[in-house]
Amino acid sequence: MAGAGGRGGRRRGRARPARRQHPAAARLRRDHRQRPPGHVPARPGHRREARRLGDGPVQRRDGAAAVRAAADEPGRRDGPAGRRTAPGVPRCLRTATASPATTCSPRPRYWDRETAAVVLARTGPQPPLRFFAPAEEATARALVDLLLDHPDVPLLPMIDARLAERQTDGWRYADMPEDDEAWRRTLRALDDDADGPFAALTEVQQRALVGRVRELHGERWHGLPARHVWSLWTRYACTAYYAHPTAWNEIGFGGPAHPRGYLRLGASLREPWEVADAHSHPPRPPDHQPVRPPPPATDPGRHSRLRAAAATVRANAAAEREVRRTNSSAWLLPRDGRGLDHALLRDMRRYDDRDEVDLLIVGCGAGGATLAQRMARHGWSVVVLEAGPFWDPLTDWVSDEAGSHHLYWTEPRVISGADPVPLGANNSGRGVGGSMVHFAGYAPRFHPSDFHTHALDGVGADWPIDYADLRDSYRRLEYELPVAGQYWPWGEPHPYPHPPHPVGGNGEIFLRGAAALGIQARVGPVAITSGRFGRRPHCIYRGFCLQGCKVNAKASPLITHVPDALAHGAEIRADSMATAVELGPDGLACGVRYLRGGREHLQQARTVAVAGYAIETPRLLLNSACPRFPEGLCNEHDLVGRYVMVQGAPQTSGRFDEEIRAYKAPPPEVSTEQYYETGPDRPYKRGFTIQNISPLPITWAEHVVAQGHWGADLRAYLSDYVHWATLGAMAELLPQPDNRVTLAAETDRHGLPVAEFAFSQCENDRRLIRAAREVMEDILRAAGASEVITIDRYAHLVGGCRMAADHWSGVVDHRLRTFAVPNLLITDGSVLPTQGSANPALTIMALVDRAAGLLAAGARSGLRAPS
Repeated sequence: MAGAGGRGGRRRGRARPARRQHPAAARLRRDHRQRPPGHVPARPGHRREARRLGDGPVQRRDGAAAVRAAADEPGRRDGPAGRRTAPGVPRCLRTATASPATTCSPRPRYWDRETAAVVLARTGPQPPLRFFAPAEEATARALVDLLLDHPDVPLLPMIDARLAERQTDGWRYADMPEDDEAWRRTLRALDDDADGPFAALTEVQQRALVGRVRELHGERWHGLPARHVWSLWTRYACTAYYAHPTAWNEIGFGGPAHPRGYLRLGASLREPWEVADAHSHPPRPPDHQPVRPPPPATDPGRHSRLRAAAATVRANAAAEREVRRTNSSAWLLPRDGRGLDHALLRDMRRYDDRDEVDLLIVGCGAGGATLAQRMARHGWSVVVLEAGPFWDPLTDWVSDEAGSHHLYWTEPRVISGADPVPLGANNSGRGVGGSMVHFAGYAPRFHPSDFHTHALDGVGADWPIDYADLRDSYRRLEYELPVAGQYWPWGEPHPYPHPPHPVGGNGEIFLRGAAALGIQARVGPVAITSGRFGRRPHCIYRGFCLQGCKVNAKASPLITHVPDALAHGAEIRADSMATAVELGPDGLACGVRYLRGGREHLQQARTVAVAGYAIETPRLLLNSACPRFPEGLCNEHDLVGRYVMVQGAPQTSGRFDEEIRAYKAPPPEVSTEQYYETGPDRPYKRGFTIQNISPLPITWAEHVVAQGHWGADLRAYLSDYVHWATLGAMAELLPQPDNRVTLAAETDRHGLPVAEFAFSQCENDRRLIRAAREVMEDILRAAGASEVITIDRYAHLVGGCRMAADHWSGVVDHRLRTFAVPNLLITDGSVLPTQGSANPALTIMALVDRAAGLLAAGARSGLRAPS
């Protein structure tokens, strides 16, 4: 049995053993040597280190996109001294003493060991192909060469390895087969179009056939939708190439930046090891579209600068003192603030499956981890089932875009509808910490109007609670994460406990364009430490926030709530895939079935909470069908899985003569909520926000491919990577009943039906996204962009088990208890009735904070709960 003989002993029935103090809790009282809030310790020898970094990442401009300079010409991308390196062995991978160009260091200087191992694996000899047959290999090699204009590195082995190991993105279109089968079918189709081996054609003939697939777009090609075939090819090809250091040199990307980080964040500022771009003028004609007149300026709230500054100072002074009293997680990390204290895991209390624990939680993300920490503090016995592993930031996360694939939920899912939403990395987390492990760190509040959109604007739904019900919870969580930013004038004006971070080149462009148009903009709010907090260090601005923060500066439940939960007796049972919620003879939840180590278990509990997020929570309830609920648990009114929402998240990029180097600093820095509310003069209801974002090379390649560029044209655009600034919108798309999660016909590796997510936009959604694009394009042009491009995207899944005033309208009540099974709670983003134009993480945690208080206060209300 799982947990048998564990350190916490075994419990049976309702007998409660004497609680013993966790060693970490005892250490807390002894550890008072903390630095004051906002203190940033000096980095010993940092200036000395900076002088040694001339041998850092080179930035060549070779290949189709090259504008070649003489070897002695300033600004050449092959290093300060104009030294060349062998293809595929960039200087950032060589030691200072390595003389042959083919010699690689076991670990590149200034990179952490884990990142170096991942990147070096791509630069060395590649294994033999395992997926592609010989005939397929020739066709696939010719196709990839065309898509990326004959890259200097072998890409087919990387693609082959992904397909052989079924390392997909975690989703497929409903009208496409699985990725491995799709590759085989489309390669055969190319050979059919060539009336023989595709590889035997001339390059001009090959280009014509491949270009035809791109031009078909909305039509079908050999029975498959051409645009989805094109997406398949380019996703795999771009991921392989722009994950390689040779491509990083070609485009000027600084590469992994841990542990050294970045110090010079503004436009046209370079670190000592960064080299000036070979040219600053765009290789394409400038975009001369006129800028629309500035929108009418609005006053987002009346407050003096002095009052705003005073409120921020007061919040900062109180932050550590208040937080440590109620959540000691920041003080339970190792003394150097790095990684996770493994003593917490070694000493973690462990329960037996037959122990009827007070609370069993499914999922350890924003909602599940917050609930576990709160209820463990209240003295409840708590077990958390998490499908993914227990991460260690130091050893499990890397400063690498492709190497972070394992952080996402990549189990199979199906997407459909008129406007299907790609999943995988899109707010789908796997492992302790959930999707907040790889969220951007942006943590705004919802506005008061978000809770009454139907009453105010005639759209969406009204929540059964008000903004005032979450005010104290918002403030508590902002202190615990903690959140840094300027005084916030929108919604309900409020300060943040930590001052804002410095602004990088991307943020400077946003501020410049917004000022030119009279648009209010502010720095923050981000859940990233600005100064030391407990044992958590200051941010080093490495730019890999979406890949997991290796320095513990960015908030995630793994470091903000899990340590304190463990110290107060909670057990987090990783690698445990929940399969069904079980009901007892009395109709109440009595436990959860789960798979671990190849065996099925049933953990018993008095109260159950599901926190699997907007896809997996409805899927679990639908997979928990029983005689009382034949269509799925709590689904007697066909509401489970309905009203799933995403935010329209178009991204607009502008090309500037300056070097922006958007990969430095946190991805979101500056934002505006000026367009958040419904406006009487606008042809749509509700609104959107805008923030700057910082796509890394693979994501940026997808951005450019979406414009129709491929081959030499794609490489040319990517070669200008350091010159592009990017803004992203979050548009509030409306809840619709047919945007829903259902069970697909196929099953996963556990034999469970997988989720199918169908999504279609309404006309209001389209108008809102179009308006957001126009404003972002105006801001970038006003800032001086010579060219502007936009890609349509989605972000932030919520809904599926909405909160409502009665069981006819929703699945849970204001306490997050399900109407149908009162001791079953849903504590994640699936309960949101509307989504606002704000990132949902902070609101999810605030809802759970409030629900935990109500749960603790009503523990003796007659339902299964601690006696």
